[in-house]
Parts: sequence; C-alpha cells; structure tokens
Amino acid sequence: MNWINAFELLCYAITAMFLWDVIRRKNREELWLFISAAIAGFALELLAVRVTDIYHYSPDFYISIGFKPYQFPFFGGLMWGGLTVYGLQIARRLKLNDFVTALVTGWLIVTMDILLDVAAIRLNGGFWVWDGREITLQITHHMFMSVIWVNFLGYMFETPVMVLISLRTAAKRDRMPVWKQLLAAIGIGVCGVAFVGAASGISLLLNAITDEWFACIAFVLLWCFVLGMIIRRCISTGTSISSSKNWEVPVLIYWTVMYGFSLAALVHLGIASAVPLYFIFSIIMFAGTLYLAIRE
Repeated sequence: MNWINAFELLCYAITAMFLWDVIRRKNREELWLFISAAIAGFALELLAVRVTDIYHYSPDFYISIGFKPYQFPFFGGLMWGGLTVYGLQIARRLKLNDFVTALVTGWLIVTMDILLDVAAIRLNGGFWVWDGREITLQITHHMFMSVIWVNFLGYMFETPVMVLISLRTAAKRDRMPVWKQLLAAIGIGVCGVAFVGAASGISLLLNAITDEWFACIAFVLLWCFVLGMIIRRCISTGTSISSSKNWEVPVLIYWTVMYGFSLAALVHLGIASAVPLYFIFSIIMFAGTLYLAIRE
C-alpha cells in the first residue's frame, strides 16, 4: 500500500474513533462544530482548486468528491472537522478568553500542518501538486519547503473564525430545537467559507503587490504571537501534569496519529537528516501539543 492510501485509511479510522467518542459523550456542541468545520473544509478546498487553479489533488485516493482535475479527497473535510474539535479541546485547557482560545485552536492545527504539508507534497508524487512550483527544501518568502505561505495563513483564518462564532453562540443554540441547531452549524460553516474566501482573496492580492512577502510575514508574526501567548499562559498558571484519569485518550490518539505519520514520512523522505533543525522543531511541536493536552 502506498503512503497516500495508508494516510487516507488512517484518517477514516481516527474519524470513526472521533465520532464514536463524541456520540458516547453525547456532546452536541462538538458534533455541531465538527459539521461546521467539515462543511467549510469541503467547500473551501473544492472552491480553491477550481477558482485559484494553482494546485490540484492526486487522483489516487480511494474516495474523492468533485470532477477531475478539481477533485478533493473525501476524508479531507472530515479531518478538518475532527482537528477543529480536538484542537479546541486542547485550547480550552489554557482557560483563555474565547478569541484567544479560537486563535490557539487554529495555531495547533496549522503547526501540525507545517509538518504534514511538507511531507504530503513529496509522497507518491504528492497528495496534491502546486502547479508550476519546484519541489525544494529551501525556505524563502515565496515558499516554505515548497508549500506556499498563503496556504498556512489561510488555515489560521479558517479555524478560528468558526470556533469563535461557535463559542459565542453556544448558549443561545443550546436552547434551540435540534433541527435549528443543525441549521446553525451549517450557517457557521458557510460563514467560515465566506470569511476565509474574502481574507484569502485579500491575502493573494497583497501577495501579488508585495512579491509574496505579505503572507510570509503575516503568518510568521501571527504564529509567533500565538506561541508567545501559549508560553506565557503556561508559565503563569504552572506546568503540572493532570492525573492520567483526566486525560482525553481519543484526543491523544488523534494528534499522535497525525504527528506520527508526518514524522515517519519526514524520516522516510530523508528530510529529517537533510534539515535536522526542522525535524527537531517537529518533535518539539509534537511533544508540546501532547503536553497541552494533558496539563492541568
């Protein structure tokens, strides 16, 4: 089995685990957020490959939606739903306000994605291909190891806006009938698509004006700012680890699978040895994510 299909099957497996976990705990708030994020994930990717025409996905996935060459692997939208919910679970442990919690949720996802994307575009011809972009390990203001910066910046828009709306409207939605809660979840997903579409359009315009410096600088500054807030919060509230009885095991499994696959792929591709500092950074981010998931 190739890396593409192995990852696809892993994602379906942990999505099934995620759904079982949410249903077992009867957590409607998380189910609605999953639906919102999944809708946004599907819509944004299908629109992006069609409208921007700067990348396309491999035809080798078992299940894809959309018409070639603008198809998108079905598991991709489901993964954004699961990552958003389990990212929020970790971010909530920091006990910050809704806005910062939403930012931290997006930060957790995009930090993992910095590893996954670098590996994904190189495995078995690429999970997807950036059209007209050379595959190198260079880090410039144009690309991070052949992944465009606006890709990372876009994800920092996508997740936080949906999480923030979800957090701010949770109490009101709890008083609604189930069918209205479902419609509200769909509406949040649509709002996420609209916001990210507008923000990405502005980013691409500013990129064109600045020779792609905008996305690079904006993402690095935002990523470092959120990291600083996380470190400051951890220092101010202590660094004790919670009892293993309080660990959310499905969350740990979910993030371990995502990071574990990415790290294994980086070793397989020789990137770990070619760029050891990047690999060390990857391990630290993995360990840091797990720490945030089990701290008091």
